[in-house]
Amino acid sequence: MTAWLLSLALNLPFLGGPQEYQILVALGCSAPRHVQNGYREMLAHEVLPRLAEKVTTTQVRLTLAPITGRSYTAPARVLETPNPLSTPRFQLEDAKKTFQKEALRTFDELRKRAAAECSRGTEIIGALKAAGERARKPGRILVLAHGFEQSELMNLYDYRLKLEKREVRQGLLQRVKARLGLPNLKDQEVCIAGITAGNDNNANARLTTSIKAFWEELIQASGGRLVGYGTTPRVCPFL
Repeated sequence: MTAWLLSLALNLPFLGGPQEYQILVALGCSAPRHVQNGYREMLAHEVLPRLAEKVTTTQVRLTLAPITGRSYTAPARVLETPNPLSTPRFQLEDAKKTFQKEALRTFDELRKRAAAECSRGTEIIGALKAAGERARKPGRILVLAHGFEQSELMNLYDYRLKLEKREVRQGLLQRVKARLGLPNLKDQEVCIAGITAGNDNNANARLTTSIKAFWEELIQASGGRLVGYGTTPRVCPFL
């Protein structure tokens, strides 16, 4: 009986505290309105329903933050679901619905603020750095962005970068280290979805392949692991 109880304890995810999820979304001037609408649809139909299903067995802490031209100082919002060990089942069912509604309402609030404080550029690296500093424990980070960093660090839209060359990518990583510092993504699983932003004319196969290699190398150098990469959150194994 003791061995069975020990096995049960080790396999109940909520006994170790809330599972940590962060969602970073390109908003404001960092993505056209129709692209942001696409990200909202992904949240509503592909991401939040799957996270909500965890609420009955796991306490979830979800952080939503915008990717903008000032990602490092952009506001973040935290939603936390009840502890399933101390919450009646019917309340957990209500919590699932509330969780999804509040997450979408938070997305809309963040988008409104990002639009009002519109700043040109897309600091995906800055958003990852901020996410690393917020992380309390091993977690999962979903990035909803086109993948084109456009900041003082670099402009991945620039075809002259020759990003397909490893030495070029390594040079960019050195620039990040020198100017901003690599994010601390130790024990973080990262998934990047929406890489082509649905209909991004700049997202041809050569460039998107090179960009994937860049993000994989940056995340690995930061202590994290890129576990999924594609146009939809369905590529993320932690959902």
